[in-house]
Amino acid sequence: MIKISIQGSRGSFHDIVARKKFPGDSEIIESETFKQVFDDVHKGVSDYGVVAIENSIYGSFLDNYDHLLKYDTRIVGEEYLRIVLNLIALPNTKIENITEVYTHPMAMNQAEEWLEKHPKMQRIETDDTAAAVRLIKEDDMHTAAAIGSVLAAEIYGMKVIAKDIETEKKNYTRFLIIARPDAPYDLDADKTSLVIRAKNIPGALYNVLKCFNDEDINLSKIESRPIIGKSAWDYYFYLDFEKGLNAPATQRALKGLEKVASMIKILGTYRRDDKVDAE
Repeated sequence: MIKISIQGSRGSFHDIVARKKFPGDSEIIESETFKQVFDDVHKGVSDYGVVAIENSIYGSFLDNYDHLLKYDTRIVGEEYLRIVLNLIALPNTKIENITEVYTHPMAMNQAEEWLEKHPKMQRIETDDTAAAVRLIKEDDMHTAAAIGSVLAAEIYGMKVIAKDIETEKKNYTRFLIIARPDAPYDLDADKTSLVIRAKNIPGALYNVLKCFNDEDINLSKIESRPIIGKSAWDYYFYLDFEKGLNAPATQRALKGLEKVASMIKILGTYRRDDKVDAE
């Protein structure tokens, strides 16, 4: 049986991704924090982990970039999920009787326009959307609702009383699938992630990017993170590019990187999820 660690509870958006990527015989392990997901994978408690890395509205989950560097894991997949938010309550609750709404702060912000139309609903933040649904179920809260997924409503025997309440309909979160460092890579991988530390010389970042430009490799993401414990304003650069690790062009680009970067770590190579481009 495959074990998958997720941040959050069953019914969360991480759970939706885990079920989609591993539809067979599997066990979901709930984790309170992203750090715990990385710990689970690193220590062998789980075979895979699902972690959010960026949202199309709110940007990057910066701590997870730090975890990718710190932990000896590798990225073996990615998934883009459209975030659909719903108001969920006990089956007998009516919308006009709701005085409290529970959910994660990001989901609360993403449903701002809908919530403004219901000013009597007090907003209460929780650590997880699905945990908010479970809380209302377990505490039998008849004047409260949660914002979460349809899956959470189904798992906890709740009712969706308002659908698609998110403000921005083209709201996607990109999730990474992480595994232990000995996990096999997909032979059809067409995307790679790595982190570098550029040499502290004029034009260093330009020279890094030139390595990819010279090989006609598309960089789809660049993220910088400060190097803690070193001199101020020293950075790691995280790069995603649309080419598999074993492609000849990638290998040539890496050879060039060795000349202009003082550190290179391959974070993973995997198959690109392109369904957002198709929508």
